[in-house]
Amino acid sequence: PAATAGERGAGAARGIWNNSALLLVVGGSRQVTQPRRARRGATPRPGGGSKAPSSHSSSSSLRCGCGGGGGGGMGFVGVGMGSYTTETTYKYVGFGAGEFDYIAPKPGFPCLPILGLVLLIVVIIIVIILLIPAPETTTPTPIGPPGTCRIWGDPHIETFDHAFVNNFAEGEFWIVKSKMVWIQGRYLATPYTNGLSATHAIAVGGPFLLGHTIVVGPMDNGQILVDGQPACTGFPSSTSVAGVATLTYDAQGMVVDAAQAHLQKNIVHLDLPLDTHVDVMRWANHINVRITMTPRCGGQNGDCGTFDGNPDDDQAGHPVAGNECLFH
Repeated sequence: PAATAGERGAGAARGIWNNSALLLVVGGSRQVTQPRRARRGATPRPGGGSKAPSSHSSSSSLRCGCGGGGGGGMGFVGVGMGSYTTETTYKYVGFGAGEFDYIAPKPGFPCLPILGLVLLIVVIIIVIILLIPAPETTTPTPIGPPGTCRIWGDPHIETFDHAFVNNFAEGEFWIVKSKMVWIQGRYLATPYTNGLSATHAIAVGGPFLLGHTIVVGPMDNGQILVDGQPACTGFPSSTSVAGVATLTYDAQGMVVDAAQAHLQKNIVHLDLPLDTHVDVMRWANHINVRITMTPRCGGQNGDCGTFDGNPDDDQAGHPVAGNECLFH
């Protein structure tokens, strides 16, 4: 190629092309240069190079490009500047073209195992809920009118079906045992009954009291207890049991044993769920009891009888098992 004005001012120049590289010998100095990167604003050439603005030539330097080879090149850097310096250049290959392509990662499913585990836990919880028996919430249907059972003395018992039975043994016995209502009696001998047992205390509990218990004993050696704690310590007085029962302690009402009607009355009235009412007459060493309730589906048993309309099947003596005892 023809020498530029800068090359003529520096002396004779001789160009040698080798593998798209230009070797310049100018005044004994040499430099090898790669083709320079296309400048901004350069116009792409069809052959792969770029056409830069024309205002960059200098009288002290020589630039030679390889018109479309895209290979390496050597450039003159001035007299006495040293040997050759290799420079990296880039070639414009068109918009969107290049050496590297972007490859989108293949979609994976890392959440599938976690999702499966969550679903398995949910299924297990549902199965457990279905297997747990639901609490009893159905009230047994009444099957007859209300009736009354009376207990007094050592002890004499008039059942709901008007049979008369006696229980002279000591211990804890069922007075009423049904699906919902539990009433138990503790029978103990006293000095006034010639060694025979009398009703010393009564305990009320069971599902219809939602786990609560009420115990009433005699005046001298007994107490009124609600869930094991003293209640109605004054006279007269009243209290409630978690909204399911009410206790009133006063001198109102009829006594069971007419022979004691002239004595000072100390009566505990229990207003209970399922239309059940219990009156407890507190005497010095024993108690007398009156129970009014309604017979319901499922039946019942105990010293107050079966409450099925047949007095012949009523009998006393139904001991309480240790794990069912309401006395503590």
